[in-house]
Amino acid sequence: MILFIKYINKKSHLLRQLQFCALGIFFSSQAAQAQSLIPKVAEQQPLMVDSVKAVGNSNNEMLNVAYGSQTRESVTGAISTVGGNEMSKTFTPSLSNTLFGRLPGLTVMSGSGEPGFDEPSMLIRGMGTFNGADYLVMVDGFEASFDNLSVEEIESVSVLKDAAAVALYGIRGANGVILVTTKRGHDGETKIRFTARTGFQKPTRLPEFVNAYDYGVLYNEALANDGLPARYSQTDLDNYRTGSDPFLYPDVNWYDEVLQQNAPMSDLNLTFSGGGETTRYFILLGYLQDQGLYANTDSKRKESSNADFRRVNFRSNIDVAISPKVSASLDFGGRIENRSYPNFSGPALWENMARYPANAFPVTNPDGSWGGNSSYPDNPVASVLGRGYTSSHDRNIMTNLRLSENLSDLIPGLRFSQAIGINNWHRGNYNRTRSLAYYQLGAGDPGSEQPYIYYQRGLDTGFSVDEGGNDQWNRVNIQAAFDYEKQLGDHGFTGMIMYHQDVLNVSGNNVPYANQSLMGRFTYNYQSRFYAELGMAYSGSERFPEGNRFGFFPTLSGAWVLSKEDFLVNSSSVNFLKARASVGLSGNDNFGGSRFAYTQDFYYSGDYRLGLENVSNGIITYGQLGNPDITWEKDLKFNVGVEAKLYDKLEVVMDLFFNRRTDVPVNMADVFPGYIGVLPPYENIGKVKNRGFELDLRYTDQIGSFQYFVGASGFYAKNKILEMGEMMRPESYMYRTGHSIGQSFGWEADGFYSPEDFDANGQLKDGLPVSSFGQVQPGDIRYIDQNGDGVIDQNDETAIGKTWQPEFTYTFNLGAQYKGFDLELFFYGLTNRSVNLNGTYFWGLQNDANLSVNALNRWTPENQENATFPRLTTMPNENNFRPSTFWMKSGNVLRLRNIELGYTIPSNWTQEIKVENLRLFVNAVNLFTWDKMEMVDAEAYGGYPPLKSVNMGLSVQF
Repeated sequence: MILFIKYINKKSHLLRQLQFCALGIFFSSQAAQAQSLIPKVAEQQPLMVDSVKAVGNSNNEMLNVAYGSQTRESVTGAISTVGGNEMSKTFTPSLSNTLFGRLPGLTVMSGSGEPGFDEPSMLIRGMGTFNGADYLVMVDGFEASFDNLSVEEIESVSVLKDAAAVALYGIRGANGVILVTTKRGHDGETKIRFTARTGFQKPTRLPEFVNAYDYGVLYNEALANDGLPARYSQTDLDNYRTGSDPFLYPDVNWYDEVLQQNAPMSDLNLTFSGGGETTRYFILLGYLQDQGLYANTDSKRKESSNADFRRVNFRSNIDVAISPKVSASLDFGGRIENRSYPNFSGPALWENMARYPANAFPVTNPDGSWGGNSSYPDNPVASVLGRGYTSSHDRNIMTNLRLSENLSDLIPGLRFSQAIGINNWHRGNYNRTRSLAYYQLGAGDPGSEQPYIYYQRGLDTGFSVDEGGNDQWNRVNIQAAFDYEKQLGDHGFTGMIMYHQDVLNVSGNNVPYANQSLMGRFTYNYQSRFYAELGMAYSGSERFPEGNRFGFFPTLSGAWVLSKEDFLVNSSSVNFLKARASVGLSGNDNFGGSRFAYTQDFYYSGDYRLGLENVSNGIITYGQLGNPDITWEKDLKFNVGVEAKLYDKLEVVMDLFFNRRTDVPVNMADVFPGYIGVLPPYENIGKVKNRGFELDLRYTDQIGSFQYFVGASGFYAKNKILEMGEMMRPESYMYRTGHSIGQSFGWEADGFYSPEDFDANGQLKDGLPVSSFGQVQPGDIRYIDQNGDGVIDQNDETAIGKTWQPEFTYTFNLGAQYKGFDLELFFYGLTNRSVNLNGTYFWGLQNDANLSVNALNRWTPENQENATFPRLTTMPNENNFRPSTFWMKSGNVLRLRNIELGYTIPSNWTQEIKVENLRLFVNAVNLFTWDKMEMVDAEAYGGYPPLKSVNMGLSVQF
């Protein structure tokens, strides 16, 4: 292992890294095979491995809980779980993209599809604080990122949602917790499994812009509206329409020039698993490549690079029974990632593709030089193909060691365990870049040998190499725990006390991030019918002042298994029925802003001038004031739930929840005016309530050899700001308090001004409110005067639409199996959300920007009734281009998130070639989308778009 770590810190060549990963896995396999050398002991204790079975019908199946596992019927908290096999049906590079709709209570929203940076945004039970809703992720009991794990190494992912479920996470559990469990070995012969998937991706939707001819016509119309002469003559317009000279009169679709039709991606995984009574092992080696959409790039990366992401995953999980009383596990996993991109900002590139009109300039000039001009200097094609590339190389290694001792000889039912987790990440950069000249084209003498004139802008330079900007961090966790279990007749008792410490050292920070916790869980059950659980954590964070760093977070929960009562125990219709409830307190120590808000910061300033002389004097000035009493957010959580299985076919899970967040830190600098002379501190005055419900249904049945299922789920979360320390506002409807977090504010549109609204001098008629946003004309957007003062101004801003985050998320899926064939369709939808349209994609001609096709239906004197776009103008227009209901659209969206068709070859065929199982499949992700957006994706617009894909693959098990 030491040699391996040293090697990957020196080398960056992917092939050699693969060789060493395979070598490490070989040695791990050899260690596992050495189990035959370990003498078998009578009454050998089972391995202490926290494994999670796939969700099934048994009420005794083990489910993941905080730092352990419990039977399904004994769990008193609100937990949703999905197995790795179900996640693997969605082929995406990022693991979190496989969770869309799979876990009730978890809202997943598409983000950028850029390779290597395609993680979606996720919320657990909506927003509970206006300081961000970042959740905690635990991988095999230790905090870690999970997005770039391979889906083939995942046993299950669980979401912990209520107080009982997050009890042990104390000061960090308020926003919910995601538990990721990797696969472990099993008792039996070695099983070798190989999976291969490949596919092609393309944008779910790209914006559409007008061609060069339409742009010229519409630009002239806008100039006429502004009282200015036309820019394009009829000859110019005819040349754009006919394409007679594509250099002086270009008609360029920048998306077609920069992007290819689709982009490939592929994924290969090889796993080994097996073991016996003394040793069990799971080993994985995986490789993924995800290529970007940029066309004509240099595959050898000498001149340029496509967006490209390559990842190697490796894992070795080994469990060993050292003696009848002592067991151990060693997990060694990690990944190696290579990212490459064009040497140009990705968001800026996509902005330019949208902003540059089709007639701006040709991609290349007649002599092959890059086109461009002073108004549009960054040729999008040249930005991809001519400036070189940037790249990064990431290495992440996670090592966990656990020991467990059975102390039943000392106290029956007592076990002591210890664990240490080390997580190291490093990034190195290699950038090979250069600058480019572009040439603005002018008309020469048509009859001469030089019909074009070239005006050079900028300079060509040679390539330069930069390997700076390296970064790294190292995380060390230690745990020690006592577990106790005792059964006295009908009464069962369990208890657990654990100490946990987490220290994260980040390069560039003098003070590490640190958390400590002393936590416990105590359960009681009576005849496995009644369950009660007391959870608690005394945990602290270095973000708070000494003496005020620790808090106590208790929870109480219970469950009643009604199906074991006499009146239901023999019921043919009710196979399982459980009611549960929980209440408790959890915390959130991450509120953004200053890391140490309790300290007083001072800064050096050289801007102070003393006396009449123009001399700058350096002084020390106050930073934001510190608050020595600052503390963490506190979330009081209530939850009631019901779980049932009816007629041995229908599974039902329903939860109602209510959370009240208090002591939310508020930056008082946003409350008090600047003339007080100093930035006020953070104060714990914020309050938010969040409530909602979850419902999950699944019906399974079989008719002969035809098996099928139908599932549906929906979850609703609605929050309200009770207090946020808001500044004084002139009108009651302007306050953000009382609304949801992220509520949009703007102006309420009331159609367009018509010519009848103006007198002969072009002034608004008496009785109509006057706009403070500049002179308005017919075809401009008209707003409602909220306070009736006769003026449309900042005081007419009010709440409009919904929030960006959906209030309601729903899914619907169905599937079937018949004689080796299997089919599943999975739909995912978001409702009660709004999208604000703004910027280059929608506000045409601002700063000489492009025009989207929605401007074709602009207001004109001839098109007043059906217009969906205001009058065109080349001038900055404060009236039309501001947040308002006019630019707000429904963000509701429904996707066919996943569809998969598979066929498993009959075993009597595969046995002849020594194959235990062989399955072929084809699937598609985001194949169809239904929404009310016409130009862009409803979940993300601007920058690299979300993607859809069509894929195929196979899975072979030996």
